[in-house]
Formats: sequence, structure tokens, C-alpha cells
Amino acid sequence: MVRSKRALVVAGILLAGPMQAHSIDLPGQPDRNQLAREGRINELQILQSRQGRIDFQAEQQRLREQDRQIVVPQVPRPEVPVMKSSCQIELYGNIYRRVCR
Repeated sequence: MVRSKRALVVAGILLAGPMQAHSIDLPGQPDRNQLAREGRINELQILQSRQGRIDFQAEQQRLREQDRQIVVPQVPRPEVPVMKSSCQIELYGNIYRRVCR
């Protein structure tokens, strides 16, 4: 039962395609207003930084997807003439020597 439910959730996410997620509430996460009222500022800052990271990652993913869709025309390499070397191989017994001019 758990596997089929998990498979349905994964299939739904894949079929939905890329979507922006600016605010993700994780289960078991305390309410921000409640934290501020109770004076637990450290926990509020932790939650805000976590949400900031999630937002940043979502924005980066959106920008990467946008960059993938842009087609950049490739510039052909210029034809550059190549000169052949004017080196001659001279043989002296068992020794090969190159003389380049």
C-alpha cells in the first residue's frame, strides 16, 4: 500500500512537469507566526534560512531549464592554412637527425 501510494506521488510529480515552488511547508514544521509570538527567534531564523535555500535552489533550477531551452548557434571554425614543416631527416649510421630550416 505504501509503495503504491509513493509510486502514485512520484508519477504525479513527473507528469506535472517542472513547476516553481516558492514556499514549501515541510510536515511537522512549526508555524512562523507562532515562533515569533513565543520569542523563539533562533528557530524562526533557521526556518527562514532553510526556506531561502529552497527558494534559491528552485530559482537556479528554473534558470538552468530556461538556459537549456535557448539554442546557441555554433560558430564554425575558421579554415586556417597549415604549413608543412621543411624538416629533413638525415641518417648517420644508426642515428636519425632532423634538420629544420
